Parts: sequence; C-alpha cells; structure tokens
Amino acid sequence: MKIFKNKQFYKFLIVLLYTSFFLSISLTGNFKIFVKKFYFPYILLGFLILLFLLKTGIKKLKKFIEISVYDILSFCVFLFPLILFIIVRPNTLPTYTALKRGVHTEFLTHNVLKSLQEKIEEEGKYKKLTIKQLLSFLKSKPEQINGKDVVVEGMVYKENEKFMLIRFLITCCAADATPLGIEVEYKGMKEEPKDYEETHPIPKNIEFKEKEEFKNDDWVKVKGKVKIENDKIVIYAESIEKINQPIDPYLY
Repeated sequence: MKIFKNKQFYKFLIVLLYTSFFLSISLTGNFKIFVKKFYFPYILLGFLILLFLLKTGIKKLKKFIEISVYDILSFCVFLFPLILFIIVRPNTLPTYTALKRGVHTEFLTHNVLKSLQEKIEEEGKYKKLTIKQLLSFLKSKPEQINGKDVVVEGMVYKENEKFMLIRFLITCCAADATPLGIEVEYKGMKEEPKDYEETHPIPKNIEFKEKEEFKNDDWVKVKGKVKIENDKIVIYAESIEKINQPIDPYLY
C-alpha cells in the first residue's frame, strides 16, 4: 500500500505511540517509577505537546514523501526506548541496587526541618515514621527518637549477617536513587549467637514474636524501639510482618 511508503505516516505513528505511552504512565501512576512526583506536571505538558503534534501529523498525512533507508534507521532510534519499555518491564529498584550503590545510614539535607515538621501519624503506642524522617532526627534532634517506640516500613536487605530496612530516596529520577537504611535487630535472627543477650542489649519490656524468615526485597513493617548506638540508629524489633509493596515505594 502507498501509505506504508509515506514518510509522514511513520512520523505520525511514532508521535501516536509516544502519546499513548505518556497517557498510560500518567493514568496508571507508573511515571513514579521513572521520575519524582514533582515532575508530573511536566509529563502532562509533554502529553499536550504530543497531542498538538498528533493533530498536525494528521493533516500532513495527505502529503506524500517517499521514505528512505536513512529514515527507517532514524525511526528505529526514536522507537528504541518504547521497544525497551515493552520488552523489559520497569519495576521499582531492588535491594541488589543497594548492594551496588551502598546503603546510607546517615541523611542530612537543606530540607531536614521540613522532614521533621511533617505530620507524624501514630499506630497504637508507636509513632509511624519513614526511614528518611528517622535519619533526619538522628542528625538534628536525636533525643526525640532515642528510646521511642516506632513503626517503619521498608524492604529487607541482608548483607554480612546484618538485617537492614531500606527505602530508596529520589531527588530527581530513579537513576539517582539513594538507598537509605536502618539496622534492625530481632531475636528471631537465624543462627543467633549464644552471647546474643550480652552483645545486643535489648531494651526492657520487649516481648518478641515467633521467628519468621525474610529474604531480600520482601516488604515488611517493623515495630520496635529505637536505640542510638555509635551515632547510628538500631531498631530492636518487637514484631516484623510482611506487607504488600506500597503504591509509591520511594521517598522524596
């Protein structure tokens, strides 16, 4: 057919595919896998621009320009990101990324006060905090969290017999995500040493639940008491339960 030899048709097709892609990640919320929520208005702006180009492309379809081999190669380059998106389904960053980038157990930015001033919810006797908030308190007001009962959600990360709770902090996009982590101690740890009570001074009035195995990338909710040891936060867990991954797994 003549239309398949028309360069304008392929230009229109590429714009149509990108418009569909922008619409899809906007409606499903999957744009948060790629960029910070702050940039969502720019995604909408890009979508509107593509709609305009789409309208212009419809008018140009009537004009016939024969396609060349060079044009075909150019279109393939433009389509490569979409093809990659279809073949390799994007997902949230795994704990393997933390192994490559290293887990940060300290956090301090110019927005630390904003983090501290965010509304803190409560779940029974526990204060519901994010890892970012806890590490912010550690640097600015450690006395306000030392010895407090908290509930924190995150991914399990095990390395060198350490059990850590981690979340990825995004400042721009997933490519620059920083793993933030807090060490967790619980009596159900595998092959716990005989001198566990001596090497891990468990705070009083803590009753541990039965042992449960967790693996890397499991999402869990940890309830326990915060202790600051060697300028680092350790949570002595009273309970750890598996949960579903949050709709928005990143911190900002």
